[in-house]
Amino acid sequence: MFSISLVLTLICLCEVQTSLGHHPDLKNVAYSKKVTLSSRYHRVHYPGWNAVNGVLSDFAHSGHERSPWLRIDLGRNFRIHEIEVFARSDCCTHQLHDVDVKVGKRTHRMRLCGHITGYTRTGGRMAVWCPNHTVGRYVQIQIVKGVSNYLSPAEVVVWGKPVHGGF
Repeated sequence: MFSISLVLTLICLCEVQTSLGHHPDLKNVAYSKKVTLSSRYHRVHYPGWNAVNGVLSDFAHSGHERSPWLRIDLGRNFRIHEIEVFARSDCCTHQLHDVDVKVGKRTHRMRLCGHITGYTRTGGRMAVWCPNHTVGRYVQIQIVKGVSNYLSPAEVVVWGKPVHGGF
């Protein structure tokens, strides 16, 4: 039983790390990077790094608040092509809706890459394609509608490539 679980986990990890649908230059530049949540649900459970660990069966979880967000520090600037946000596969589609996706070189100067309106399905995928020449070190997803929400994505994948030269 353990070996079957290990194989399935490795298959999921490979699927999130490389995709046949993307240009070969693009990589998931968010994998294993530092993640900050606007708040934490029950302090010790569901940490932010669950959203960038390549495993779709766990998730990050914010506390209940107005406009919760999750921010990924990519460590350096990348040219960002697409950002995918995967919903939890167990429940709670109401915890991923009406999301702004922002990219920036600094946390206080982020630009809107795209907006996703409405809800996704359980285990669903939301995607934003960034405008050409979008460069940044930080990627943030934030629920922007509603009085108070939880944010609990299973995974955030940032497709990008290193920046070379004067970008």
